[in-house]
Amino acid sequence: MSIRLCQECCQWVFTRDDRCPDCQDALPETINPEDTDTRFRTLVGEVRGRMGHVRVARRKLPADGVFYETANGLFFLPYQTVTKRRLVEQSAASPMWTLAAVFWSPLMFLAPFLKRRELREKDFLENEPIRLSKEDLQLLPDFLSRVSGSFFLPLRDIRAITRKRGQWIIDRSIGPAITIQPIADDPFTQEMQQFLATRL
Repeated sequence: MSIRLCQECCQWVFTRDDRCPDCQDALPETINPEDTDTRFRTLVGEVRGRMGHVRVARRKLPADGVFYETANGLFFLPYQTVTKRRLVEQSAASPMWTLAAVFWSPLMFLAPFLKRRELREKDFLENEPIRLSKEDLQLLPDFLSRVSGSFFLPLRDIRAITRKRGQWIIDRSIGPAITIQPIADDPFTQEMQQFLATRL
């Protein structure tokens, strides 16, 4: 099973037989992002703005990201995973004390009082948004072929959008419905209501 970009559905999918599980379109093993940029820019259209931070209900693909409204639909750009180095306090027991405690058990009781604490650098993996300035918004379509897990929902493929228990369900003409939940107190709900009132 491999993950590939379906250029017909405009989303990354898992495939076993070199076809998209939703539209059955044949998927190439590799794509050249430069070859697809022009097509996706036309398909996505002008980026109108950021709608908010959301969590998409799906397995094995990035779930957290940012939703954008474009002239021709909705675009999801997942968070990127970055490595951050932080200072962490750790115990720095002397190897000699540890060895001595093995041979003379009363030292085991003294060990917690004799341990030194020191700061050490440690790497952590964290997810954070790919930040786009207003000037960079029009580069958004280029991320579709470069960021695994991103997707675009053309207006023509959206049959309905409903809200249920704080989640938004996007019913598509091809493929299963997509369930989205706003993250924290994000303005996504207000933006989605505006989108429904003016675009659908």
